[in-house]
Amino acid sequence: MAQSLIARLCPLALAFATLLGSVGPAQAGLFEDDEARRAILDLRQQRTQDADALAAKLAALTAQIDQLKRSLLDMNAQVELLRSDAAKQKGAEEVLARDLAEVQRHQKDMQSSVDERVRKLEPQSITLDGKTFKVDADEKRDFDEAVGRLRGADFAGGAAGLQGLLQRNPNTGYKESIRYWLGNAHYGLREYKEAIAAFKTLVDQSPDHSRAPEALLSIANCQVELKDNEAARKSLEQVVKQYPQSEAAATARDRLLTMPAANAGGKPRKAAK
Repeated sequence: MAQSLIARLCPLALAFATLLGSVGPAQAGLFEDDEARRAILDLRQQRTQDADALAAKLAALTAQIDQLKRSLLDMNAQVELLRSDAAKQKGAEEVLARDLAEVQRHQKDMQSSVDERVRKLEPQSITLDGKTFKVDADEKRDFDEAVGRLRGADFAGGAAGLQGLLQRNPNTGYKESIRYWLGNAHYGLREYKEAIAAFKTLVDQSPDHSRAPEALLSIANCQVELKDNEAARKSLEQVVKQYPQSEAAATARDRLLTMPAANAGGKPRKAAK
């Protein structure tokens, strides 16, 4: 009986085992699909997270770039402003430089003008007729103008200029030369007595002056014009005696040889040595 039961149960057990054998692989496949789905979901979630993180980083980087752009724009604006200010400053400096140069040039011109005026006002040292002395600008101008008139045969104008200068400056260093030229002015005007007075003042007051020999010779010329040959002879002899080495003395010797005798016998006199 027991054997018959076993015999009947064996086919059932075999069938059940067969059924289990066919169910196991399918169930195993189902398990594997779930894990794959979970893995895929996990991967998708990770990718989503990574994408979100990357997007956040990109957004932050973009914000930084935008901030940097704004900073660059601000910096460029400041640079342009600085350039503009620098250009204005340079322009202002150039204007100031030109103004300064103009002021310096004007100042230099003014200084030169002042120096020239001061130089004209300051006494200047001159040498005339062997004498060195100081005169002011007006004094020199008046003397030169007067002598220029005489040389242009304007004897009256020259005489007036010389007399005016001597009256204004009685102690002028020109006084000896003024008397010499004043004598020539009177001689040119045929005012021989006035000429003699001017020449004689020079000879008497300044006998060592370089014009004294010529003045003494000119006195003799005036005396000849006045027909006073005896006085002229004495003047010529004085030239030879007082200034023997001068050119005036040589001229005086020649004239003495040709002058008529002043003695009663009418014999010519020897020239003074």
